Amino acid sequence: MFGSRFAKLAQQNSGAWKAGLAVIVAGATFKVVYFSFSRGLVVEHMDRRHHAATEHLQSARNFGDKMAREREDSSPPLTPEQREQLHQYLEMMRESQPDVYPLESSSRRR
Repeated sequence: MFGSRFAKLAQQNSGAWKAGLAVIVAGATFKVVYFSFSRGLVVEHMDRRHHAATEHLQSARNFGDKMAREREDSSPPLTPEQREQLHQYLEMMRESQPDVYPLESSSRRR
């Protein structure tokens, strides 16, 4: 009973059903195209930013290495007495502030 009444209504309103289906298909198509396009823009923008950031990081590292070499070259080497004083100072700071000055591994000490 219900099925036959619904079938008659569906046949009578076939134009409305077709229009509704066309709206749904058009909306889904627009959504897929729009999000694919916007995703492409976002990915392209992030790739450009990442490339620029890695270039900047590399130049900053190179500059830091250059400045460190210049400092090493311009400063006189420590005497054994100065090296011992520096070691004592670092031990004292490590004991008073263990979070700031963590325990060094033996391979890093000179």
